[in-house]
Amino acid sequence: MIRLDPIVEEVRKHREAIAREHGNDVAAIVKALEREDASDDGTPLVSLPPKRSPKRVGHRPARTTRRPNALEPSARD
Repeated sequence: MIRLDPIVEEVRKHREAIAREHGNDVAAIVKALEREDASDDGTPLVSLPPKRSPKRVGHRPARTTRRPNALEPSARD
């Protein structure tokens, strides 16, 4: 039996409601979301600095293989 995630189900329910409200027209949905985003409701926005990944200890650079030069004689010559 497949168990459904309640959060995913709620998101899908809201997505379907928004799509129905705008006649399943993607352009209309985008315009509505842009209008909603542009209206300043006073909600403070938080901007966090990007996370830095920790340095890897004992990391060596990857080995590179030398590509043969087209002008060098090959082993087949």
